[in-house]
Formats: sequence, C-alpha cells, structure tokens
Amino acid sequence: MLAMEYLLEKRLDPASLCTALFAILFLYRYTRTVVSIFTFLFYQPKPIREKPKFLAEDVTVVLPTTFKSPPELIQCLRCILNCSPAAVYVVTGYNNVELIKEICGVERFARVTVLGVPKLNKRKQMIRAVKEVDTDIVVFADDDVFWPDQYLDYLLATFEDDEVGASGTRQRVRRNSTPNFWNFLGISYLERRVWNNVATNAIDGSISTLSGRTAAYRTSILKCDEFYHYLENDQWLGRPLNTDDDKCLTRYVYSHGWDIAIQFDPRSVLETTLEDNPKYIDQCLRWARAHWRGNFTVMTNESYWRSRKYWWGLYVIYLAQFQTPALLVDGSLFGLLSLALTQSPEYRTLAFACLGLWVLFTKVVKLIPHFCRYPQDLVFLPVSLVFSYLHGFLNIYALLTLKKTHWGSQQLDQLESARAKNEEVVPLLRGAIAEADSYSEPTPGRLMAGSDYFSAVPVAQLVEVSA
Repeated sequence: MLAMEYLLEKRLDPASLCTALFAILFLYRYTRTVVSIFTFLFYQPKPIREKPKFLAEDVTVVLPTTFKSPPELIQCLRCILNCSPAAVYVVTGYNNVELIKEICGVERFARVTVLGVPKLNKRKQMIRAVKEVDTDIVVFADDDVFWPDQYLDYLLATFEDDEVGASGTRQRVRRNSTPNFWNFLGISYLERRVWNNVATNAIDGSISTLSGRTAAYRTSILKCDEFYHYLENDQWLGRPLNTDDDKCLTRYVYSHGWDIAIQFDPRSVLETTLEDNPKYIDQCLRWARAHWRGNFTVMTNESYWRSRKYWWGLYVIYLAQFQTPALLVDGSLFGLLSLALTQSPEYRTLAFACLGLWVLFTKVVKLIPHFCRYPQDLVFLPVSLVFSYLHGFLNIYALLTLKKTHWGSQQLDQLESARAKNEEVVPLLRGAIAEADSYSEPTPGRLMAGSDYFSAVPVAQLVEVSA
C-alpha cells in the first residue's frame, strides 16, 4: 500500500506506472524463487556426530495404516525394521489386526506390535500408539514410505540441537518402471514441495507443514493429555478434522516454542507412492484444502507466524499463498510489461521472450535434479507445465470448498472391513509377499556421488558404467 501511495503521489505517466507495478509484482512473486535456489544449493545437511545424543534404539515408530495395500505395508515395515528402532506400533481397524499379525509372523518381524481401533481415524490411531511409547523419540510414518539404510541416524542428527522439537527429511515419489503422466505429476509435485520446504526452513526455521509421511518428535512434547485433546478435537468451522493431522502437529510444536528442522542429507531421502491415476486430482484437492485451512488457522489463532523469528516464512508461506492462480499473476506480468513498453514497441518482442524464458526456468529449475537422473522424463514436461497452471484453479476450487474434510482419494468405510477371511487369508498373504519381493530398485535415498546436487548420480549407477 505504501508503494502504491508513493507512486500515485509522484503522478507517474501510465508507462512509468506500469513499469513500477511490473517491478513490484515481479519481485513479490519471484524473490522467493531466486533466494530458494541459492539456499537450496548451499545449505548443508546436519552431520552425524561420533557420539550422538540419540540412537535408533531411542526411537519408537508409529505406523497408522488403513491396510489399503498389503504389499506396500510389507515393504514399508521391512525398511523401517532395517533401521533398527526400539519398537514399531502398527495401528489399524479391529477387523484387520489379526491379518497384519499374520503378516508379521510370516515375515518374522520382530519388535512389531499391532494395535486396533474401532474406526479408522488417523488421529485416534496416532494417540492410541503414543500412549504406549516409552522412548525419547517417536516417529510417525505412513504405510507407503520406504526408508534407506541408516535413515534414523540421519533423522536423529537434527535433535543434536536442544531447541529442535520435531524434524523430517527430504522425500521423493517412487518412479514407476514405465511412468505415466500421473506418476510424473506426483514426482514433480513432491520435488517442488521439498525444495520449498528445505529452502524456507534453512533460512529462518519456518515450514508450512512438517510432512506426516515421516516425522520425528520428542516424545515429551506429545505424550500428555493436552496434546491428545488438541489433536483429537481439531476442527474447521465446527467440523471435526480427520485429515490435516500433520498441519495440526506442526502448529502444536511451533506454538509450544519448539523449532522444527529438516535433514537435507541426500542419504536420508525417503521414497513414497502417490496415486498414479485420476485419483491424484483428489489428493491435490485434499492437500490444497489442508494448506488453506492450516494457514488460516495459524493466522487466526497463533502469533508465531508473524514474529521476527519467522520473517521469511511470513513472506513465503502466508503472504505468497495468495499468488494463485499462477496464470492470472503471470498474465498480469505480461500485461503490465506490454503497457510499460507502449512507447518502445521495438523492445516488446525481446522483453516478452526474456520474461517467458524466465517463467519457464522457474517452473523447471526444481525438476532439474530429477531430469538429470531420468532424462527420458522430459517428454512429460509440457504436461507438467500445463498442470502447474491448472493447479492454481484447483487451489481456488479448494478454497471455495474448505468444508469438505474427507480423504478424497480413500474410502475409509470400505477399508475398515476385513481384507480377507478364512480361506482368503493364505492367497492374500502369498500374493502380498510375492508383490513386495518383486520390487528391487534401490530407493532414491541411496548413496549419491557428485560435486553438487544437480550433478549427483547414484553410486550404483557409476559402478554399472565402470563395469
């Protein structure tokens, strides 16, 4: 507003006014992009100390599951147990408790306890398990995440700082052997999201959401009646929330004076799956609604978001959220640029070309690491660019439908029924284990080699080439 008043007082001619407005809008939209590029490139991961404060044996993993995909659950548990936590609590609906116990018995999963709840509700499932935790650190994990070796060691390195109450790591979507454009859209979504979270967190410690796919917390923060009530009674306009649990946890940690950290080490990148079909749209809408609801709740009920400590997060998370739809904002930039060059039409084509290339660069830069690994996925780039603009309109639709608090891509009522009964159990177990065994590609958290993030490649790939 002050900038606008200044410009009006100076009574600039229309071309100069449009030039000034173009500069303001350009800086407002793209300052965060420029800063995030340098931050992402130069930010250093948290090192593992020779004598760390916490070891894997100080961790209990809580795994709320709908048991939608038994093979994924088996793969997930294998990865988690390979990192040697003290205990793992799997929490599901009562109807599937015995079946998951059967899987754990066949797989000989040690240190796994299966708990049940009457009705699938992720928040109630989390609380059910937290009450049983007796280690210093509790890690919540989804049933479709796959950890690399030593994952917990790198995750726990963030707690060397006594001010850190919660932490997470980088994430990546599992790439199908023959990806379709839905799979690629999921990959590009998470690459961009992780980029933004890492960059913002590195600057001032702020983060929009500590992803619930895998997040670690000091048990002392969560194991109390205050937290149980806070998590279970989270609402939006009087409607109880089953979704948005990670938003609620993030808000709770910050509001109690704790910091949140992100482990940047490439050896701590977990892998996950997203819908690789039209249900991906439902996931996007759920995430967008959670984003709006979470931010509006923070802006209404909390004060930390506007404190001096989180000055960068104030701009990137809470002010920049209104830069949607992107098509409108970028269209306004081109319109203002055209008006600004009214008296210099000979430069219009060049100026438009430069702005167009810049916009293209900002939409591709966060995907460069993926394209370095899989250059064949460049064929999906046009789809990604188009969807990035369509996503802005999805954001607007989500804003207008915030009262929809269901899971969108999952039908919980159906998932509460037993996955198999009687003679169906053995075939399900055999099929699930066979499918889990069929996946042999190393996770993206595998050891990387290279001078920087953009040129890094899997060590295994270098070995294959040299052979």
